[in-house]
Order: sequence, then C-alpha cells, then structure tokens
Amino acid sequence: MIKYLKILVIIIVVLCLSACGSTGNPTAKEMLDVNNDADIIKLDDLIYSPNTNPDIKPEEGYSKGMKIGEIKMKTSNRYWFRNLYASKLPKGTEVFSTDEVYKSGDAPLVILVEVDGELIDYHALVEG
Repeated sequence: MIKYLKILVIIIVVLCLSACGSTGNPTAKEMLDVNNDADIIKLDDLIYSPNTNPDIKPEEGYSKGMKIGEIKMKTSNRYWFRNLYASKLPKGTEVFSTDEVYKSGDAPLVILVEVDGELIDYHALVEG
C-alpha cells in the first residue's frame, strides 16, 4: 500500500511540475522560426522588435538617452543569437536607451536605434 502511495505522489508531482512550466519571453529562435524576415535585436537576453503602432509612442516622441552600445553582428542564425546582435541592422549601428539611465543587465522596455539620422524605437517582447 505504501509503495503505491509513493508512486502516486511521484506521478502527481511530475504532472504538477510539467503543467506549471512557464513559457517565458520569446527567444530569437522562436521569433525567426515564426518569421524568417523578422527585424529583431537582442539586448540583456530580451528580444526587441520595432514599434509598428504609432499609438504606443509618446506624443512628443522619445528622446535619445545614453548610448548602450553598437550592433555587434547582423545575423539570422537562430541558435547563436547573442546580445547586441540584430537580424536586419548592420554591424556598428548605435543603440541608445530612452531618456532613462541604462545599467547593464537591467534591460529597458524601449531602446532607440539611429539609422540615417532617424531614431527608431524598438520595444521589448515580454510575456505578461
């Protein structure tokens, strides 16, 4: 009887753990699997995509904050997509925070990219 009870408890624990799994934030692999032509940037393990909804942007627009870095590589490699890699932007493209202060590891929700003198806002793709 105790043997069956132990087996039942193990089965319940396994089922609960598998059902409670979190989906988490999207990865570069997931984004590029869905859309091979996706325009994404990875920063601090978050994936960013350009804003396509003008209603999300503040009325006065975003102001360029401190420079976070530059795009290190343009790639569509799903498996080796690292921080400051982009799928469409060329190597050397400057990435900025908004008027917030950026601290490495503390990913902002919005980053700005300067292309031909124009600021393009990229938004973090986060679950929830």
